[in-house]
Amino acid sequence: MANDKAVLGPIAGATVLAPDLEAATAPYIDYLGYRVLNSGTVSADQAAVWNAEAHAGAAYKVLGPESGERQWIRFVEAPPVPGYKAMTTFGWHSMEIVVADVDSIPAKLKGSPFKHLAGPKNLGSTSSIRAMQVLGRAEEVLYLTQIPDDGSLPHLPIAKSFIDRIFIMPLGTPDMMKSRDWYMETFAKVEGGIVAPDIELGLVTDAMGLPEGTKMGICTVKLGGQTLIEIDDYPASAKARSRNSGSLPPGIATVSFVTDSLDKVGLPFVAAPRALAGAPYDGKRVGVTTGLAGELIELVEE
Repeated sequence: MANDKAVLGPIAGATVLAPDLEAATAPYIDYLGYRVLNSGTVSADQAAVWNAEAHAGAAYKVLGPESGERQWIRFVEAPPVPGYKAMTTFGWHSMEIVVADVDSIPAKLKGSPFKHLAGPKNLGSTSSIRAMQVLGRAEEVLYLTQIPDDGSLPHLPIAKSFIDRIFIMPLGTPDMMKSRDWYMETFAKVEGGIVAPDIELGLVTDAMGLPEGTKMGICTVKLGGQTLIEIDDYPASAKARSRNSGSLPPGIATVSFVTDSLDKVGLPFVAAPRALAGAPYDGKRVGVTTGLAGELIELVEE
């Protein structure tokens, strides 16, 4: 029964490993209007919850959007993993952020450290959703996405500031339908969304050096708070993400979700959950588990 399962969602935030903390975070502040919510060094308790003792004492910053919406992005300074490249390995690969006016963004980002990858353009021939993609200094891909404010997509948010909050976390997997079913069967209040078995994902094929026009599948699951997980069916050339000893994975390392009860999570945690002081948890209990593609799922009990 659904009430025997832990609720998953909404998305609370994402954690990104950055070889240079200041270089990674300054563009969010200077160009995207993000603000520093908290900064400091990773506590031994936090590193223990991640089962990643290498991060204890590392500098971090938690950033939030100008709108004041709850979704945060945390950057943790960590040595790079040789050969790591975004969108070539299984796991969390992008952050999709809702924006007010995507067509005005390229001019505003001119001269910024963000690398312009694609767009702005409509997502498909019939879609009214318009997006562009950029790459940050920590090998994190950002989808900057404008949702039409006409009531046609009530499960998706409308931006409350020029660059607002994370609302979708894309995941690369070896079997999208298996991962989709796993999320829906493992957690409560997770609903099926779109299934598109045969589309072009140019950023992924470019990153992997695949022939132009290569097609793959995507699907989504809907969570609370107008947030979603997008699951991308990665090709056979994708591989598991290597990580440094005692460390989280490089790039987008974990995604944090609200849950109603860690005690109802019927999955093994990477380490014993514990209450963590300070932002972004403020004393809440936190535990980390793993999805089918090796993705780390951080659960924050509320």
